[in-house]
Amino acid sequence: MFVIYNILISALFLLFLPLSLLFVFIKAEFAVKEFTGRLGFYPKHFNDYIKLVKKEKKDLVWIHAASLGEIKMATTIMKELNENQVNLSYIVSTNSSAGRQMAERLFGPEKTILIPLDLPWIIKSLVGRIKPKVTILVEFEARPNFIYNLSRIGSKIILLNGSMDNKILKDYVYFPGLLSSTLSKLDFLGMKTEEEVAKVRKLRIEPSKIKVTGNMKMENSLKIVDEQSRNILKERLKIPYHVDVIIIGSTHSGEEELIFKIYQDIKREIKDVVLILAPRHIERTNRIKILGESYQLKLVERTKIDVVVNRQLADDEIIILDTIGELAALYSIATVVFVGGSLVDKGGHNLFEPVVYGKPVLFGPYIQDFKESAELLLENQIAIMVKNEEELKTQILFLLKDKARQQLIFDKASELLRKENGLIKKNIKIIEEYLKKHGLIFYEKGGYC
Repeated sequence: MFVIYNILISALFLLFLPLSLLFVFIKAEFAVKEFTGRLGFYPKHFNDYIKLVKKEKKDLVWIHAASLGEIKMATTIMKELNENQVNLSYIVSTNSSAGRQMAERLFGPEKTILIPLDLPWIIKSLVGRIKPKVTILVEFEARPNFIYNLSRIGSKIILLNGSMDNKILKDYVYFPGLLSSTLSKLDFLGMKTEEEVAKVRKLRIEPSKIKVTGNMKMENSLKIVDEQSRNILKERLKIPYHVDVIIIGSTHSGEEELIFKIYQDIKREIKDVVLILAPRHIERTNRIKILGESYQLKLVERTKIDVVVNRQLADDEIIILDTIGELAALYSIATVVFVGGSLVDKGGHNLFEPVVYGKPVLFGPYIQDFKESAELLLENQIAIMVKNEEELKTQILFLLKDKARQQLIFDKASELLRKENGLIKKNIKIIEEYLKKHGLIFYEKGGYC
């Protein structure tokens, strides 16, 4: 199956190569960086960093974090590891451009790369050049060549926040046995739930490798933001202090149209409310503006709000969040939150970012990538699932009007997060114990481990 997989993925690469080159030509600089990264070619500062690590004979840790949400977890993981270790060298890879941009800001561009296409010759070359002692996968992606080559060079591969969601199962559906073979090369599988453990065991993975380690996206105590701090954030966005805020986060094509339709009805019923729309991919901003204007709505980009001195947001304006890494903090000023990718079949997105501020969370029926999170929030009456735009409108209006319900959700979120706090520290402890057991722990303060 592995051979067939490589033949197929190589053929697909050659088939789409001309279109990729055309895209690079049209999009110029941004696309060049994206394209070369996918082929395993990286800037000089990254190559120099790898050479320095090798020259100093340091062990290197490779953390792969699929996208933005996983990058945030990787940040916390590195912070916790560095509290106990010195001389820890590492790189971070990600599968999204937005994730790469955030990782570069957090870790430095010399330590950050886009994960290349899972082509055998590219992956073999890159892994052979980096030679990580340990690889930490923050959630699992379908990358057989990546995992195979890491195993081949003797890198210990640790999976955290693992799940076998529908997307992964679809990725492997045409390659029977490949998923099992790939997972068998992992040295430790930290899974979110007992349900996920059961899925892995069905694939005949060695039971001693598998453990329930929890969902690290729940790792956060309730963040209490006082009224003054919220007003400062609102002031930056030119939103009047007394106005309620609806935040629609991580939307995909097909969802914005539904949002615009219901927002018109909401504004007719509640005047003092502002909509912040955060598309999952900010490069869609212009298209969304044009769509909004077709509904006679006024939309303004977040990056243009500060341009005009003493500007105040107009009563009928909608803010498009065209920045990266700002959404999570802005959830603190929300009255109601809807998490996108769930009214269209995209699998949903991180539900816990607004929950850490005690906010009511709404999402659609397509939440398969975050099924366990959704079930937990529904069970604790923190979130509400809506089936369509009419239900979404009804629930938003209900929550905007019902202050008692807002407070109840805040209290329930606080209690849930208190119970689940400390998951990342627990995972780090598991990692360190595992590495010590295998004689792979780096350097501890005070000497060798």
